[in-house]
Amino acid sequence: MKRLCVIGDPVGHSLSPVIHRALMDATGVEGCYTVCPVTPAELPDFVSAAKGGAWDGFNVTMPHKQAILPLLDDLTPQARHVGAVNTVRVAQGRAVGHNTDGIGFVNSLQMLDIYPHTVLLLGAGGAGCAVAAALADAGVKKILLWSRGEQRRQALEKLLPGTVERADSIEEAAFRCNLMVNATPLGMTGKESFADLSFLSKMRQGTAVYDLVYQPRMTALLRTADERGLTAVSGLELLIGQAVEAFTFFTGISLPPESRGVIRNELKNRLQ
Repeated sequence: MKRLCVIGDPVGHSLSPVIHRALMDATGVEGCYTVCPVTPAELPDFVSAAKGGAWDGFNVTMPHKQAILPLLDDLTPQARHVGAVNTVRVAQGRAVGHNTDGIGFVNSLQMLDIYPHTVLLLGAGGAGCAVAAALADAGVKKILLWSRGEQRRQALEKLLPGTVERADSIEEAAFRCNLMVNATPLGMTGKESFADLSFLSKMRQGTAVYDLVYQPRMTALLRTADERGLTAVSGLELLIGQAVEAFTFFTGISLPPESRGVIRNELKNRLQ
C-alpha cells in the first residue's frame, strides 16, 4: 500500500490528491494520497520522518522545491540539472528527488499540438528552470527570459547558454515568440496580479499563452489572451502532465499514450 502526500506552505488548495487518487483507481494501485502542510521550519523533520518510514513518496510545491535539495540522499538527472525537486520517492531509508515539471510540460504541449520555436518565459524559479531545460532538450533554440530576480536569471542563462536570452523589452519578446509561459505566481489566488497585460496585444495570431497557475482556473492572463484570439492554456495541463510522470516515479507503472489521453480528459472534467 502506497502512502503518498503533497507538501507545501500553503498547500490546502492542491489538486494533487484528486489526480493521484484517480490514477490509483485507474491502475489498481492500493494506497492513500493526502495533503500535508509543512512550513520551511518543519521541512527537515518531515523529510527525516519520511525516511523513517512515514511515507513512500511525496510531491513538493512552493516554497520547498529548492530548499529540500540538501535534505535528500540523491537526485535524478532531471532534478540535478534544474536544481529543483517536485517529487520524492522514499525506499529503505533513502529519499530520492526528481523533477517531473519539465517532461510533464513538454508532454502537455505535444498533446495540444503546440510546437514552439521561440518562447517568452516569465520567471526563473523552480518551475521556470524545469520548463526551460525541458524546452531546450526538446529542441527549442530560443527562450526569451523576463525575470525580476537577477540572480535567478543569471543562473538560468548559465544553465542554458546560447538558448536563454534576456528579454529587455517584454513587448518585443511577445512579438517574437509563438509560446509564452507564465512561471511566476502572478495572478494566483491570493497573490499579486499582473500590473499590465498590454504586451499580449503584440503577439501574433496562433501564439499560445500557457499559464502555469491553475488557481483560479481562468486567470486574468488567460482570459485576456482568449479575448485577443490567442491560444489560452490552463495550468491544469501541466498539473496533470507532471502528476502522471510523478505517479510513474512513485509506482513504476508507465501509462501508454492512449491511456494518458483518456485520464487527462477525465481529470479535466473533474477539475474544471
